[in-house]
Amino acid sequence: MSKLKLYYDVVSPYSWFGVELLMRYKSRWPSVQFELVPFSLGGVMQLSENQPPATNPKKGAQMLKEINFLKGMYDVDIGYPKDFPQLTLHAQRILTALRLQKSDKLEAASKAFWKLYWRDEKSITSKEDLFAYLAPIVGKEHATKLVEVDSQTPQVKQELIRVTKEAVEVHGAFGAPWIVCEREGKEAMAFFGSDKVEAIAYYFGVKYEGPCPPGYKQSKL
Repeated sequence: MSKLKLYYDVVSPYSWFGVELLMRYKSRWPSVQFELVPFSLGGVMQLSENQPPATNPKKGAQMLKEINFLKGMYDVDIGYPKDFPQLTLHAQRILTALRLQKSDKLEAASKAFWKLYWRDEKSITSKEDLFAYLAPIVGKEHATKLVEVDSQTPQVKQELIRVTKEAVEVHGAFGAPWIVCEREGKEAMAFFGSDKVEAIAYYFGVKYEGPCPPGYKQSKL
């Protein structure tokens, strides 16, 4: 089976776009196995010696314009937080814990954290806010354990470091989202950014129907 591994960080608005767009195709591309992998974008920047676009005034202004445009094109209810960027390490560790637990709530929890920060302008560093957005998805008891205990274990911390290094050192990552695709008989390909879904479809030899394919709203429920 073909494989798609999507590395992301909730500090990145383009990661949100990437996850939204690609997961709309999960049921449409049954020959492709999807895997969501939370990593540390800050760690990627350090390891790849790259600089976040927001640190450059012109790039930051362009990013804001793009987000305001793409939110309509992609049908994603995103804003632009006044306090940007914030440290997402705790959030990414929570998501890493869910991934290690093989939870089917990883996608929903990731989207909830994007909504927390990028739509509702809450604090992604606040335990209270993280719990408030996580509890409706996994339940209050599990949310408390994820926020207070599971995300702080050495295993989770090391796994987040490991996948971040893997993304950079094995797959050449320098930003997010970073999407690694494998198909039998073809050389593996890595794609950067949320605007590569059509290219990814071409790589896998599957049908692409735009960023908002027919029936995608139902698939989100």
